[in-house]
Amino acid sequence: MYRPQQCFAWCLLISGLVMFGGQSVAAAEWGTLSGKFVYTGTPVKQTDPRIPEDQSLIIGPQGGIKNIFVFIKDRRFKQELIHPDYQKLPDQVVIQHQGDHIEPHAAGLWQPHQKLVVLNKTPHLHLTHLFPLKNHLPDSLHEIPNRKKLIQFEHAELLPMQIKCDIHPWESSYLLVQNHPYFSITDETGTFQIKNLPVGEWEFRVWHESAGHLAAREEWQRGRIKIQIKPGKNDLGLVKVSPELFEKKTVGK
Repeated sequence: MYRPQQCFAWCLLISGLVMFGGQSVAAAEWGTLSGKFVYTGTPVKQTDPRIPEDQSLIIGPQGGIKNIFVFIKDRRFKQELIHPDYQKLPDQVVIQHQGDHIEPHAAGLWQPHQKLVVLNKTPHLHLTHLFPLKNHLPDSLHEIPNRKKLIQFEHAELLPMQIKCDIHPWESSYLLVQNHPYFSITDETGTFQIKNLPVGEWEFRVWHESAGHLAAREEWQRGRIKIQIKPGKNDLGLVKVSPELFEKKTVGK
């Protein structure tokens, strides 16, 4: 039997499935963004074993640039646009003092869904210092051996923040805190991938600690890329990065 009330309810349900926070997006339309960053110069190898390895510019065996951040830049990102698979992410991101470094050297965190854990896996005392722009945190965290601290961020950050040890200044890392999970960090091959992006035009930022905003291509002003994400694969291709870009770091990055 035809019932107008049921038909109307079904129409409302279908309309809701294709609307996200006022932005019309087909429910099954998601895309993946990928790319590969390669260094065009000759990497300088560190030969003195007495000096801790410099991690500020890591070039892989095949020329890939490690630890480049690629992320959507949107301070008011609508949570309705986040793919449900991201809810499976762990609720903690762990960085740890290990050996002569902080590992990992580059990490990302989805605020407020994830908290930061700072762990000391060395026999030494560390004073872990975070340098946020938006969040108010203690100046230093006393990290005694085999102890950990839990940090909850209240705000997303504009850029990756530096984390360093006030006792061991060569120990440093960078953490990106965003209000969405759409970020990635290149591995030693220079490759990154961001999955399940909502289709549409988005502005991405490309950032590296030794260059700041990384304008690897002429049209990438201050490391900004506007990309029309289409369903399926979206590939930046091979991005060649010259050594000069890492020599032009400016105050404020």
